[in-house]
This record gives sequence, structure tokens and C-alpha cells, in this order.
Amino acid sequence: QPEQHQPVSQPPYRPPPSEESGKLEERHIPPVHQPEYQEPPPRPPPSQSYQPSLHPPSPPEPPTYEHDNQQDQSNEYYIDLRARAYSEAEAKARCFSERHKAYDRGDRAAARVLSNQGKVHNQNMQQLDKEASDWFYSKNNRDRKPGEIDLHDLYVNEAIAYTDVALEEAKRRGDSEMRIIVGKGLHSWDREGKLGPAIKDLVRIYQLSAELDPSNRGVLVVELNGSTPIHHRQHPGNSHRRSRRRRQRGSSVGV
Repeated sequence: QPEQHQPVSQPPYRPPPSEESGKLEERHIPPVHQPEYQEPPPRPPPSQSYQPSLHPPSPPEPPTYEHDNQQDQSNEYYIDLRARAYSEAEAKARCFSERHKAYDRGDRAAARVLSNQGKVHNQNMQQLDKEASDWFYSKNNRDRKPGEIDLHDLYVNEAIAYTDVALEEAKRRGDSEMRIIVGKGLHSWDREGKLGPAIKDLVRIYQLSAELDPSNRGVLVVELNGSTPIHHRQHPGNSHRRSRRRRQRGSSVGV
């Protein structure tokens, strides 16, 4: 039989690009590389210790006596001394309280030990308070002229001691008067305070006359022409009965 020829399959005809109807010749255009978009780093959370204020800051105020002393009281050295003295006072009170309990139960040995410990705490308290008051008084009075002292924010017993010394020095210099800044008691609950009345009592004991400065009610002006010499005075802490009798005899204080 005659050989049968198989048809050879050929790929379909594709016209060249130029022959495609209405199509332009394609050109190879290299891709343009653009920078990739990156997310910005996250912002850190606001600090908890700082809270922005919605109100504008207030202008600074001029300093006054009270502001100056409040700045002194904020001094770390002064605050530390007062805090340590307060801790010693608390320890002293605990020792004396436990001493009484020991006496009540008949334990005299323990009571004696607690009594000695309380005395040590008391000495420590007094020493720390003295260091604090010496620093505070010296700082407040270092720029003041002779015949004027500032007793702001001192304890009453401290203020009396400094006034004692200042009056004696003023008398020795021959000063005619002395100005004592005692404050107006604005920071006291009763709006009078304890410092001013205590210094007035001291002045009465010296049989000196004094009155408040009309232009500043926080300043006590003492006339140093009394009949009792300062170095022959009776200290107010030694005998309250004598000081009362002396005041009743008519010492005049115009405050």
C-alpha cells in the first residue's frame, strides 16, 4: 500500500509588530524606581511627671519678708535638721512613755534604761534644733543693721534667747531703740501667733516700753531707756510668778 503522509502542523502565523493593525511599535521602557514609603517611628508616650499647663505662667512677684523666710525654710539643710530633731523628740516621748509602763509593772531596771535613753534623745533634739535655729537666724539677719533683728518662724524659746542677747548688745552699744520683727501671725490658726506675745512678755520683764510700728504691724519697736539693766534681768523661763508680780507693778508696754 502506498505510504500515507501525515500533515505537518505549523504554528499559526503572527504578523510582525509593524503589521499589527493600528498598534504602535512597543518600546522597552525601564521601570522607574521610587523610594518606598516608610511609616514614621511611633512617638514616645508623654511623661507622667510632666503635665502641660493650660494657663500661661504668672509673672514673678517681688520678694517680701515672708517670701524670703519661706525660701529659707525650703532649704534642704534646714529642713533636714528640723526633721531629725522631730524624730528625736518622738523617740524621747516613746522612751518616757515606756518608762512609765515599766515603773507601773515594777521593772525599775528597764525604767532606768528607758529614762537614760530618753535623756539622750532629748539632748540630740536640742542640739539639732540649735543648729537649725543658729543657721536660720544668722541667714535672716546677716544683712541687717545693728538694732534690728528678725525672729520670723523661730520657735518661741529660740526667739526669746536671741532677743536676750540682742537686747544686751543694744544696751551695751548705747542704742536708744531696737526693732524686732515678730511677724503678724498670718500663718497661725488664731491669726495672732505665739511669737509676738512672748516677746512682749519679755519686754515687760525688762521694764522697757514698746509699741508696734504703725507702718508695719509685724515690727515691735522697743525703747531702751528702761529702769532695769539688761544684765540684771530675771529670765522669763525661770520664774513665771515673779514675772507676773513685776508686770502687775505697772510696767508700761504700749502693744
